[in-house]
Amino acid sequence: MVKTEPPQKILLIAPPASRISEAYPALARLAGALKAHSIPCMVLDGNLEGLMYLINSPSEGNDTETKRAEKGRIQTLSLLTSPKGYSNFDTYKSHIKRLNRLLTKSSFNRGHEISMVNYQDKTLLPVRSGDLKYAAQHFTENPFSSWFKKRIPEILEKAESGGIPVTHIGLSVTFLSQALAAFSISGFIRKFYPELNIIWGGGLITSWKEAAIDTGLFPDEDIVITGAGEKPLLELFGIDTRENFYTPDYSFAIHKGYIAPGFILSYNTSVSCPWKKCTFCPETYEDNPYLQEGYSKAAGELKILVSRYNPVLIHLTDSEISPSMLKALASDPPGAPWYGFCRFTKILTDFHFCRTLAESGCRMLSLGLESADKEVLKAMNKGINIDEIPLILENLKSCGIGTYVYVLFGTPTESRDSALRTRDFVASQARNIDFLNAAVFNLPVKSPQAAFLDTGAFYEGDLSLYTRFNHPKGWSRKNVRVFLKNDFSAEPEIRRILNNVPPVFDSSHAPFFV
Repeated sequence: MVKTEPPQKILLIAPPASRISEAYPALARLAGALKAHSIPCMVLDGNLEGLMYLINSPSEGNDTETKRAEKGRIQTLSLLTSPKGYSNFDTYKSHIKRLNRLLTKSSFNRGHEISMVNYQDKTLLPVRSGDLKYAAQHFTENPFSSWFKKRIPEILEKAESGGIPVTHIGLSVTFLSQALAAFSISGFIRKFYPELNIIWGGGLITSWKEAAIDTGLFPDEDIVITGAGEKPLLELFGIDTRENFYTPDYSFAIHKGYIAPGFILSYNTSVSCPWKKCTFCPETYEDNPYLQEGYSKAAGELKILVSRYNPVLIHLTDSEISPSMLKALASDPPGAPWYGFCRFTKILTDFHFCRTLAESGCRMLSLGLESADKEVLKAMNKGINIDEIPLILENLKSCGIGTYVYVLFGTPTESRDSALRTRDFVASQARNIDFLNAAVFNLPVKSPQAAFLDTGAFYEGDLSLYTRFNHPKGWSRKNVRVFLKNDFSAEPEIRRILNNVPPVFDSSHAPFFV
């Protein structure tokens, strides 16, 4: 008689807290890969469930604003999970404010800063390894503990009663705002389910590993996966594959009440960045190879997923949608409105192509300008031609494609004068810009620039991916913030654009207001 190993089952968890407008594409990809090889898996969007648990919990505020939010909770959730809630921008903003109020005043909050996109603990920092270990050991202090102490046992019991108990827990951690909750969940699992194997993955875990700053953070018995997780995860279950892209499985996310007018289908056609040369971007210094799914395969698969899930919007989550992928989408439309991030690439100077792109369903493009100063752009190694940008913006506007433009201030080669040039350029193009994000530069710890700058600790922690530096031109972060308030945002045309940005959800909801 041949002895067989008992079946293994994995529970994939996205911990709170980050944006709850859409489901995590990484979990859908992993679930698709596992199911393609008949490996049983379950998916828990703890980000959505955890935040909704707090939103629906009793409030501790007696002020008028909190009472109004609590009284209208059901109406607010109903509106913000249907198209009606996005028909009027002012009404939308009012209800978003109410939901955030409920999180702030939740009886489980205990003074932490929690929103529908973020969680900051009042005492612990996710960039301090000691604080993460503390969170694991004292998991009952986490504001989401009342939720996960109940929910995770329910899922484990359901799996066991179904005949195939869970043997592995996968924690996917993409953002710093998820780290403390993730470690709290891991501490709960170790205490009450020590027989389960814990697997760590996600963008943040990858960045920590690539920066080699995670020493001693994970117990020896835990498994840590970096980069795209499908292949390594399958290998743990004895599957050897050459496939890089599996069809995502979103069955766990349908009809779950995300803050959106309908289901948003998140989909990546590539992993990492095809350019990967920008000096300000951590991705440039992480050793993750660029992988591009076949253009025709990706376009065809999107049409299948649209038919299966009927999304109101497709979010292409690539670091950059390549020009070739843009062409593929234009020639073979996915069948639903879509948006994503791309470069100011030359192909967009062609009006006829932009019109075809709009006809394919392109609702909005996020575009990284960063600076309008040629010397600053050259030092960034940004690889865009500032002289082409006015034409690109005009083409997109004329074709009905919204634009979400990103600018970055405080880079090592920037001065106040070059920052003013960026301000003036943005103001001159204001009529063709729908939304705007203005950020202050953070210097990546692995950046070669750090070797030539006077640097110091950015946070009081050993896990920071960024380092503080004394600006060689005196253009300090404080000066940049004053500039943004008094010079940049005060410009009437720029202020008008900034006022268009949806609060809290910004680019995730911006396509609904183009």
